[in-house]
Amino acid sequence: MNIFEIYKTGGFYMNIISLLAVVTIIVTVMKVTLIVKKKDINPKLLGLILMSGSVALAVGMLSQMVGIIQALEEIRAASDISPQIVMSGAIVSFYAPVWGFIVFIFSALFYFILKEIIRAKN
Repeated sequence: MNIFEIYKTGGFYMNIISLLAVVTIIVTVMKVTLIVKKKDINPKLLGLILMSGSVALAVGMLSQMVGIIQALEEIRAASDISPQIVMSGAIVSFYAPVWGFIVFIFSALFYFILKEIIRAKN
């Protein structure tokens, strides 16, 4: 299974997490550009980087909970289901949280690096 199939299988929440990743990247690039040009060396909008990563993590965890609840409802309704189907659904439920964790890790790194650069330049 390639990365695009995993993304598609992860569902709607993967799009929300990706949008938050884009926000993180845009704000980070904007802050780096302003720091390099020495126009703006203030922590304004810096919290948005960490916030978008945190929300991405929370959305990933929420998606897993919603997915597991839906799966348990289907299992209860079916009453006779194979363990392979249950395990394949459980594996899919981890795609969005993993993507959310990845976005969170990078946003935290960007935030703390930029915060230290701004602190050093002030």
